[in-house]
Amino acid sequence: MAASVKKQMYLYATADGVAPEVRANQKISASEGILIPGAPLFLSTSGTWDLAITSAGSSNDAWHGFLVGLQDPTATWPMTAAQAVNTEIRVLIIDPDDTYAVRVNASGTDSAATQAIIGNNYGLTVSATSGQVGYTSLDTDNSNATVKVTQVMGNVEPSKYDLTSTPGVALVKFLAAVVTDTQATS
Repeated sequence: MAASVKKQMYLYATADGVAPEVRANQKISASEGILIPGAPLFLSTSGTWDLAITSAGSSNDAWHGFLVGLQDPTATWPMTAAQAVNTEIRVLIIDPDDTYAVRVNASGTDSAATQAIIGNNYGLTVSATSGQVGYTSLDTDNSNATVKVTQVMGNVEPSKYDLTSTPGVALVKFLAAVVTDTQATS
């Protein structure tokens, strides 16, 4: 089965019980596409936010935050067009101690979140498909380590999830190296 579009990664829990930092008045880079809420971003060395890319095992693997929304409360939401360079946005900052929930795939096909993936590091896939720009999923066939699986939802909430349904949901923490890495403007 082709990968589901129901893929947005989300904050599951904070390590200290305190809400994560959300930065206001941040600037977006141009040509990011029509972003969806929760699209993963990185802060470029030019000081603007860009869409994070699928984990590639290169210096381009930087994950710093997630799009919360536009700063302008009167702007149309959700976005219906790509934003102009320097449009102000709000960004939830990634803390490597926090836990995120993410749907699982294997090379683009929905996959179960099994017991066997716990403790392993995997890469993330970020969609660039129109209407899905920013959808993020964990790819068990991508060994370019971005996150570590700490648990699967089939073990945490077995009344809602199991270890065989697809797409499964994994609980992950970002590796500190990808959160603190910097990347030049793409």
